[in-house]
Amino acid sequence: MYDNMKQTRQLFSYINEWDLHYFGYSFSKEEEACTIIIGPYFDKTPNLYRLSRDYHLSSTQSEDLKLMCDKIYILTAEKASSYGSVLQQFTNIIEQEMTTIVIVSNESTRNDRRREDHFNVDEEAELVKLRYKTEKDFMNAVERGDKKKALQLINSKNMLFSFSERFPNQPLRRLKNVAIILNTLLRTSARNSDVPAIIIHRISEKFAYEIENANQVETLHQLEDRMIEQYCDLVISNSLSKYTTLTRRVIEYIHSFYNKQINKEELAAKLSTHPSHLSRKFKEETKFTLTAYQQMLRINQAKHLLKTENLSVEEIAWTIGYDDPSYFARVFKKETGRTPSEYRDGAVE
Repeated sequence: MYDNMKQTRQLFSYINEWDLHYFGYSFSKEEEACTIIIGPYFDKTPNLYRLSRDYHLSSTQSEDLKLMCDKIYILTAEKASSYGSVLQQFTNIIEQEMTTIVIVSNESTRNDRRREDHFNVDEEAELVKLRYKTEKDFMNAVERGDKKKALQLINSKNMLFSFSERFPNQPLRRLKNVAIILNTLLRTSARNSDVPAIIIHRISEKFAYEIENANQVETLHQLEDRMIEQYCDLVISNSLSKYTTLTRRVIEYIHSFYNKQINKEELAAKLSTHPSHLSRKFKEETKFTLTAYQQMLRINQAKHLLKTENLSVEEIAWTIGYDDPSYFARVFKKETGRTPSEYRDGAVE
């Protein structure tokens, strides 16, 4: 796009092969060429199923694509046109000379002094010690999957995340920063419990997006509790700490490529072991064969998609690794007792 923007004071529109839209505007300022590009945005909800299939994306890549697309705005034609109009007025805006007058409030200065004098050195040191102890206790609770204890610590008056003095007039920004810190602690705690990195990445990215797009204080308060609960559930259901290093690496591999055919010989070579030893050790520790464990992950993902996504059964079958929708439906019914359509109808109820 940039290479084709040679004409100045001209609005350019660009759409790439992923249906991502951009606006561009070129102009000159003091004999220097300048370019502004805004985007990307969508003009309609993208067909992620088609993109994943066309580009042969793995399950991990498809998840990353979904997370990325969730962060991109969908603009109506009218709003996109408005953005284009603003760009066309940009030259006139910057050519206007403006002088900024800074006003300093005496009352604000006095308030700053009061806040600085509020804590003496000893009190502040005790507060810091309490925060670090509470942080350690909180992370330990999450690492054990103890959501009750974790919620109790986060909601107590221990000032673990008390940073109001930094943003006295910006409650929303303060709470967003608190949520970002909380997401980091939760992510670290989950990793300390040997939850597969790919699973942590997915939930962390999802919450990071929700945090930045929250526009109400109450929404952020509710989000904090939900983050703690979901990370604790993640630890309980996915912790690998009880397994040997070999089995952990196999499980992490299957989680990343559950929708691809597993070649046992190639996987064993990657892990520097014999295929028979790999199979025997995995079955001994997990009570599953490699194929059965992969199928369990596929069916669990299918349940999630049937509950949360408006995808056809055929699309879901392909997304989780089944080329034959009929075979997928038979496997799903054998595992759950219901067809995919029956499960979806039941989930809606």
